[in-house]
Amino acid sequence: MELNEVFEYRKLFGEKLKLYLKKDGYTKISFAKKADISRPTLDRILKGELDSKSTFDKHVQKIFEVLRVNVDEVMNWNQKDEDTNVIDAVYSMNEPKDYIMSDEGKKELQLLKDILDICAIYY
Repeated sequence: MELNEVFEYRKLFGEKLKLYLKKDGYTKISFAKKADISRPTLDRILKGELDSKSTFDKHVQKIFEVLRVNVDEVMNWNQKDEDTNVIDAVYSMNEPKDYIMSDEGKKELQLLKDILDICAIYY
């Protein structure tokens, strides 16, 4: 696929790019800064909602330069190939058997969980 054809498939491209960025560990904010693209523009690219072909092409070129990939690598990337290596959570079972978390510890743990939920929504 040629770069000039990507605009016609911008919704699919946005979906693939979002997964590709996630695979590489980028948040929307971190990638937008690295690629010198505004966060709202990156959001519109990822949603396939950017209507200006010239703007789209300019920013997609930046994306490819930062990721060091081409159109085909993003469009043909398959998340299922990567799923075998995905770890959803890392945890430890090393606490003593009789361990009881303090009320303050429970509050702090809940706060951390809330922060993770917020991050999942916005990033």
